[in-house]
Amino acid sequence: MKLTHHSHQSGFTLAEILTAMAIAVVIFAAIITASLAMQKSFNAVDHYFATHIQQVRIIDYLNRDVKRALICTTSANQQTVTLTIPKYIIQSGDAEAVSNPSLVGAMRSPTISTTTSGVQVNYGTATSTVVYSINGASILRTEDGVVTTIASSTDQLVPTTIDTDLANTEKTTMAVTFQPIFTSGNVADERTGTTVFSLAYLRNKRRG
Repeated sequence: MKLTHHSHQSGFTLAEILTAMAIAVVIFAAIITASLAMQKSFNAVDHYFATHIQQVRIIDYLNRDVKRALICTTSANQQTVTLTIPKYIIQSGDAEAVSNPSLVGAMRSPTISTTTSGVQVNYGTATSTVVYSINGASILRTEDGVVTTIASSTDQLVPTTIDTDLANTEKTTMAVTFQPIFTSGNVADERTGTTVFSLAYLRNKRRG
């Protein structure tokens, strides 16, 4: 007489499977939501610093050009800054380059004289015109017709004050503000925040 072993196998009921699936869906939804929120946060921080870098760059460019300028004027609407800068580099077509083409790209040697107002450094009569202007959401730098985009960000970089002391044209004060935009629920929420201020003196201003 042989003994027969019967294996009893039992599985999950339909209710248990549905409950487990519902719990899994909730867990995955929470993970996905947290992941999206973290990704948005990372993108916002990255965007913030990227815009801040542009803000600092425009200040650096303006300071450099103002310090080199002979004349600095600002438009009435404070959206354009025009600078007259000596040509420090000998370029093709300049008198020096015509007589000696090998000088193209070389630094021009200034003449130094003493006046009643102090020491005068003169790089000659050749000058370049540099214009900073607003074009939509971009700040453009144009030097003798050559346009360079210094800062470009969709409604992120907004010059608020570009002021020149026109009484003696010796210094220029600037303030550049940008507005990082964080999107929540498809609604753009502008947070006005960071402003960088700068003051630069026209070291090459002609006196006397």
